[in-house]
Amino acid sequence: MQASQATSTIPVLLFHGLLSSPQEFGLIAHTLRMRGLTYEAVTVPGYTLAPDPISPDWRRWRDAAVAVVESRVGREDPVVLGGLCMGGVLAAAAALKSRRRIAGLVLISPTFTYDGWGLPPIRHLRHLGYWTRLDRYFSVAEREPYGIKNPKIRKWVARELEQRAQSAAGPARVPLRALREGARMMAAVRAGLKDLDCPLLVIHAREDEITRLESVQRLFDALPTRDKELAVLEDSYHMVTIDNDRQEVASLLAQFVKRLAPPVRAEASPLERAVAGVLPAPVPAAALDMIFN
Repeated sequence: MQASQATSTIPVLLFHGLLSSPQEFGLIAHTLRMRGLTYEAVTVPGYTLAPDPISPDWRRWRDAAVAVVESRVGREDPVVLGGLCMGGVLAAAAALKSRRRIAGLVLISPTFTYDGWGLPPIRHLRHLGYWTRLDRYFSVAEREPYGIKNPKIRKWVARELEQRAQSAAGPARVPLRALREGARMMAAVRAGLKDLDCPLLVIHAREDEITRLESVQRLFDALPTRDKELAVLEDSYHMVTIDNDRQEVASLLAQFVKRLAPPVRAEASPLERAVAGVLPAPVPAAALDMIFN
């Protein structure tokens, strides 16, 4: 679990990608804290760090995510939900299921279809495994470029995957039956997006190798909500929270959350006004940026 030490008006809960971990948000944690966000990169039972789930069911993932939200935020308090890749789909599923006030939803590199340039041609064979129920015997290995354009970070992730089953970019292998449940969740959420009435921020890279920007644009255009924004990143692949545009991701998220917050009191102290974004707070460079840039 990664939780902030700062204070903001609306709490933010972030969900990681399929069977991965909160480590996916590690390289933007510093910027989010310095920008005053109260956020947590949460773990979800049965979804987090589950390399070989038994009989995975996306509805259990959704219900566990809703339970996490209920345990972190008071029922009458607003909350912003967000997620990376399949975590964004899970955040949307939780928003649709929850009966609480969802102040906003952030979809980062949302995956509602697999049509990116980095996927192998044989990816369509996964449907054969779904139909024949042989998916329990197969898994899909992570492969270059690991969703990362930055060569130094890509090498770091490659070394991690050589040494263990998890990395900052996700697990080394994903069971096919987990991908099947992910596909079912994608379809259910896609059908329910028309019912989302909260403000929406979508962040997607132009060169995303998992899901094409054009597919995300069509989905975005079809959403009925008027309070929506699509931010396109120009120097990353799929894993935008650890790639070249990671600081822009953090900035977009902070701006979105602070826009949703109530106005700052006129009598607020300079420190309170800085935390709320009225005055710029100093943002020192993260040590990791010195390593990877």
